[in-house]
Amino acid sequence: MADPQHVPTLDGLDRFTVRLYRTGLVIASAGVLYAGVRAALTTVVDLPDLMPVILVGVMLCVANVHLYDKLFRWIFGALGITGAVLWAVADLHMLVGLAGFGFIFAALSAFALKEQFCFRVPGMRLVPLMLAASLIGFGLGNAIVVAGLLLPAGVLLCILAIAKLRMPLHFDVGDKSHYQI
Repeated sequence: MADPQHVPTLDGLDRFTVRLYRTGLVIASAGVLYAGVRAALTTVVDLPDLMPVILVGVMLCVANVHLYDKLFRWIFGALGITGAVLWAVADLHMLVGLAGFGFIFAALSAFALKEQFCFRVPGMRLVPLMLAASLIGFGLGNAIVVAGLLLPAGVLLCILAIAKLRMPLHFDVGDKSHYQI
């Protein structure tokens, strides 16, 4: 994980990938908040309509996260890619789409917990619980449950995105000598 005390020399690719990672957090956060608002304004929860924005944001994060430990980089990537593949074939069965949503939410939860661990962004430990519980609402088609869980999760994720945008870029990179290749 990044060490904010260490100030590395960032090259152009470092700056670009940190910005892409943060852009992904903004997009995914806005997507979760949008999904919560959309669920609050309707009585029908339409899974495919809510996913693309969140998926794009999570995939940007997956592709550009700076983590020292290669196992964690692999896990984050595997969660995101599995979710994307399952969502892509969601027309096969509603449960396949729900599983894809679950993997995408697991990846987003992993990013929230990473930021909690690295930078002590408050409230991030609640995000995985709310995202996971919202899957029950999706499975039951209950828009009230989905809205009641995604709205606060979206607000917390937006707080995270704003906190990340305010941090210097080097906070996300840390000490490059600690990276496992």
